Amino acid sequence: MSDNKIIPFPTNRIVEPTRVGQQMDTKTTKKIQDHQTKQFVETAVDDISMTMLRQFYELSVRTDRHTFTTDLALVVDVIRGLIYRDFDMPYPAQKLTEKLVSLKVNKDGTQSAKIDYSSIVDTDSKTQKPLSSDVKNTLKDLNDQAGFFDGDKLDD
Repeated sequence: MSDNKIIPFPTNRIVEPTRVGQQMDTKTTKKIQDHQTKQFVETAVDDISMTMLRQFYELSVRTDRHTFTTDLALVVDVIRGLIYRDFDMPYPAQKLTEKLVSLKVNKDGTQSAKIDYSSIVDTDSKTQKPLSSDVKNTLKDLNDQAGFFDGDKLDD
């Protein structure tokens, strides 16, 4: 012992924090981050939805129809999936997008998206294609030059 009467703590009794505690802290942190992300996404989607609803109303779209509500619900949910994907968080609407949409890289390096509903919508011979062949060819020419979206594919 030294003269100043200090008793040193035995170093063999010092216990290091365990990794289990660190893992729990990491799990807790992840849960908090996920919760905050979900709150952010839901707030953003609410804001976007209200803006879209106001614009539809100003365009005199009949927002009181049942079909409007169902269509808007799908659009909003796909937007929700888009934002969750930006945070690398899975969301069911992303699977719908992956099933329906394929990307094509154009000659100039731009991307165009093609939506193919045939995998989820039953089509019959009476179904009309959304665009005439003349308009479709014109759009194809424009798309090859500028990278716009392809027309929706209902059937071949």
